Amino acid sequence: MSVSDVVELELWSYTFRHSTLPELAAAAADAGFAAVTLTPELFHRSGGDGARLQTQVEDLGVRVTFVDGLCTALPGTDLPPGEATIDDCIHIAHETGARAINLVHVGGVPTPVPELADAFRRACERAATEGLRLAIEFLPGTGIPDFATAAAIVRAAGVDNGSVLLDTWHFARGGGTLADLDAATMALVGGLQISDRSPEQDAEPYVPRRGRKLPGDGALPLAEIVRRVHDAHPDLAVGAEVLSDEVDALGLEQGCRAIADALRVVVAAARIA
Repeated sequence: MSVSDVVELELWSYTFRHSTLPELAAAAADAGFAAVTLTPELFHRSGGDGARLQTQVEDLGVRVTFVDGLCTALPGTDLPPGEATIDDCIHIAHETGARAINLVHVGGVPTPVPELADAFRRACERAATEGLRLAIEFLPGTGIPDFATAAAIVRAAGVDNGSVLLDTWHFARGGGTLADLDAATMALVGGLQISDRSPEQDAEPYVPRRGRKLPGDGALPLAEIVRRVHDAHPDLAVGAEVLSDEVDALGLEQGCRAIADALRVVVAAARIA
């Protein structure tokens, strides 16, 4: 049996930054995605409270999985007033049916792992009272620059509802290799964002929200990563976040189809031993 026979596809909403949630869900459903995520900004742009967003999305045949992302729960950041809090994200999760929240150390400076782990533990304990789980996304240039740091935080926090979000683009930018993704480490993964990257991009300046390639258009070992994640978490959706000018030019409907088609090829290449 191939992984493609059993996994669901998940579209991370930041790929398309100008739609409403119902518009995103409709295009995602048409392309064959089973799930979408949303940001606090997308929640409010889509009508927020009273918009019955969960019903609208589920009527289209998809569900919301993650609120992406919470930037105020970890020390070492200096963010302007108005950023969503954990309580805001919990509220959005309950309004949309999401079962998880993604934490990001945007603008964060180097911060001791024990401090980050303590804050993450407290956030996870708060989320657990609401039946939610949390994942940490690592980004080079922040205080959580790579997969190893995120994994160390999750291990030190020692909570059942805490995990690492594995973004293949940031994993490659942070110098990650397949050797870093052993079975014990894969057990810590609680979310997956797939996009591709070519070797020459390592020599190019990083430009936020640009440059990510459709799965299969670069050189990352995406099928093997999917296989290892699936071995550890057979029920975890295979998500995609492809921020690029090319996808923007395709538009919402065509872009969703292109990403879904590319994901299916990668997922089909991932074989269960």
